[in-house]
Amino acid sequence: MNIVQLPGMGGVFRIAPPLTITEDQLTEGLDLLEDSLEAVLTGAR
Repeated sequence: MNIVQLPGMGGVFRIAPPLTITEDQLTEGLDLLEDSLEAVLTGAR
């Protein structure tokens, strides 16, 4: 994962999982990302 600054587009958050990722691993990673973003947006710690 990384954030790229593109001219005229601001920051772009890119996710590039390995091609060998399982569906369970992908689901777990996306759940973690969702929980993290929700915590930041709601001010939770």
